[in-house]
Amino acid sequence: MLFREFSVDESSAIYCISVLGNNVTIAFQSNTEKQYIFAASDRFIAHIRAVVTDFNPTEHSMGSIIAKARKSGDLEIINI
Repeated sequence: MLFREFSVDESSAIYCISVLGNNVTIAFQSNTEKQYIFAASDRFIAHIRAVVTDFNPTEHSMGSIIAKARKSGDLEIINI
């Protein structure tokens, strides 16, 4: 399992992200108490693991990464 919490300075959109298998759990800064679970493609899992492991807020926008993955279908919400 991979877990990372972000300060508002690091990401104005994402509070925390965890990766377990092909599931990605995200809490947003706007509501840190609510978590969303997503099914992710293998390609996205590899990408997000690399970004989170070597995160640099001047090079990466977590909100943008998540938004692009959702738009492309690499990240799909699981409705429970």
